[in-house]
Amino acid sequence: MALHTSSEFEHRLPAEWEPQYALLLAWPFAGGDWEPVLEQVQDEYATLINTVLRYQPVFLLIQPGSSDARQKLGYPKGLETIEAPYNDTWCRDYGPITLVHEGELQALDFYFDGWGGRHDARLDNRVNTHLSRHELFADYDFRQSLLELEGGAIDSNGGGLALINKHCMRTRLKHLSDEAIDFELQSWLGVKRVLAINWPPLAGDDTDGHIDTLARFSHPQRIAFQTLSDDQATRALLGQLESLRDIDGRSFELTALPCPRDLPAGLPASYANFVLINNAVLVPQYASESDAEALRILADLFPERTAEPVDARTLISQGGGPHCACMQIPGRMK
Repeated sequence: MALHTSSEFEHRLPAEWEPQYALLLAWPFAGGDWEPVLEQVQDEYATLINTVLRYQPVFLLIQPGSSDARQKLGYPKGLETIEAPYNDTWCRDYGPITLVHEGELQALDFYFDGWGGRHDARLDNRVNTHLSRHELFADYDFRQSLLELEGGAIDSNGGGLALINKHCMRTRLKHLSDEAIDFELQSWLGVKRVLAINWPPLAGDDTDGHIDTLARFSHPQRIAFQTLSDDQATRALLGQLESLRDIDGRSFELTALPCPRDLPAGLPASYANFVLINNAVLVPQYASESDAEALRILADLFPERTAEPVDARTLISQGGGPHCACMQIPGRMK
């Protein structure tokens, strides 16, 4: 792996709606954090994977020597398994963050410390090293960074803007000023401007407030955001989003996603945790009365895509959703 030391390259961080080569996931395994609900979460993953396979390939991390994923999933077209040891299944936060430029692909391998040292992540932090040696990633130039950055903490509009939550970044990178954090993100991700809200994490969220639980780009000039159980808090969050401006000084069109108020307190269920794949948007479903409305809104936001509901009831029991569980792998593009 090469070490990147400056902002010399011209690669950019694509938006999630741009063409993808595959979607990366990590299979839940016996003896891990999912052990008490292993059958349920494997069923949820199987449904998610089979849904994605209708649209594009899936790269699935499995524990070395394990066969239970194939026993559950079989050998469908487009499913590739990759043997590599890992601690947890939330590969959004330790998988490669891929930049593109004129057919070149750079897979950035940032330092991962289990969300600020909360969980053992020594194996997770080495997953990208294994991927860099795998034939499926032969066309990807892996670059390693000591910056602690998780994929769920950033969102891109593909046009030079990255959206973050300052609360999360300040908690994770205590040694850096806001200006230094912006500089690091601009240098590494090839973005022109970092847009930021400053918001505490949802109840039950141990990521310190990843942006993919709060607000996401749905278009270069639009942002979808998660409404909160407290109306006053929602108005305050909306106010922060309304203050954001693009490079030309324009504000963003904002779309509110419903709050699943009928779920137990302490579950950080967010419809902002939707997943974009080729020709589809995957919408988390929590067995809430709000599920249908969220599905309708996201279908309207992405009219050229099929809105696919995906069960996330077990995923949310550990504080995550489908977006947290996967990482898009862009293909060759300009």
